[in-house]
Amino acid sequence: MRNSSVLDCFFMYDKMCRVGTVMGRISCLIVFVLPGKIIAEPMAISSEPYCARTDVHYEPEQFAQVLYQIVSGYPDDTRNWQLMRELFAPGAMIKPVFHNQNGHQVVDLTVDKFIELNMTLFSDVGFFETETESKVYRVGHSATVISAYESRTSPESAPYSKGINSFQLVNDGYRWCVISVTWDSDKGGHEFAPLQ
Repeated sequence: MRNSSVLDCFFMYDKMCRVGTVMGRISCLIVFVLPGKIIAEPMAISSEPYCARTDVHYEPEQFAQVLYQIVSGYPDDTRNWQLMRELFAPGAMIKPVFHNQNGHQVVDLTVDKFIELNMTLFSDVGFFETETESKVYRVGHSATVISAYESRTSPESAPYSKGINSFQLVNDGYRWCVISVTWDSDKGGHEFAPLQ
């Protein structure tokens, strides 16, 4: 029942509520108790943790480093994709900004789609991502991690790209997990100043 409906009922039964009759008291219960119950029901909390059950526990300050370690390696190296899946909430959003000769495009990916894309793009070339600096902002059970990174084909090579990742995390009472991430790089001609 909408709040306006609750008010309509209140005004309609106002006189009956003020009259000390049995009918008046029942009307008051209908107006004040029943709508409150209806409004509260959608707010019920699930018994399942939002981040999904796993023994993986990291603090927000650790997430970017762990994720960079997962995606980095030579073509034949084995990545711990299962760990990556566990770091993200079910239904998490991955929305990178890609650049080409026609401009830029925001791409919608699931975690599994991101893994498939990574395996395709780096099937024959090394990819190593390292963090250069980061900022973490916590507000209660949510956190935003801003992580500047460099990309290389090997740990010893010069970076061919720089960019910034923005991770959004929540804590469901059991652990932290990523609910969304987006990033952009200097491939679009952007310049990135040091994080403030």
